[in-house]
Amino acid sequence: LRENDGKDTAIISGVAGAFSGMAEAIVTTPFQVVKVRLLSKEHLGRYQNSFDCVVKVLRDEGLVAFTTGLSATIFRNSVWNGVYFTTIKCIKDAFPAPRDSKLAAMMHSLSTGFVAGVMATMCNAPFDVAKSRIQAQLTPTAASGVAGRNPTTIQYTSTLQTLMTIGRTEGLGALYKGFTPKAIRMGLGGAVAVTAFEGVCEMAKDFQSIT
Repeated sequence: LRENDGKDTAIISGVAGAFSGMAEAIVTTPFQVVKVRLLSKEHLGRYQNSFDCVVKVLRDEGLVAFTTGLSATIFRNSVWNGVYFTTIKCIKDAFPAPRDSKLAAMMHSLSTGFVAGVMATMCNAPFDVAKSRIQAQLTPTAASGVAGRNPTTIQYTSTLQTLMTIGRTEGLGALYKGFTPKAIRMGLGGAVAVTAFEGVCEMAKDFQSIT
């Protein structure tokens, strides 16, 4: 799986990225639950702020509610990270960064990171929509205290079921709602992330050579 010069291949980069997404999802899912609850129109006025949301979710739904949508988050993050790092590797192999100009090298990193971020978002957008739908739901216990909610009905039960339900009832386009602003945001984030990472690595090498 390694190239003749010992460097990692695109496959290794993609697999490593996917596994990093799994670890990331496990750590960040509770924060995602709070964020989705605060942003969802279904919960307008229910939570005053992040701390109030944490307290109410813990009181009304229990600690396990903070793991809601974990599988969808794992899919979302693993797909994004895997595609992102694979795309970066492929672009850098096909179009190596220029070595004669730091400005040109930085622009190369920015453009590579942006393309990789957009590509990754194209692949993981449906999982992001599914994650948000699942995490916006109240548990039956909590729903029983909300007017107009049927405490026995949970519309979305798993990642695959959510994707199929949305596609069947709302059309495949619903799986890409909000794609354009998200793609731009993640593209910019991916561009800045890889450029900053490579810049710090270069600074460290220069510092090490001096000392």
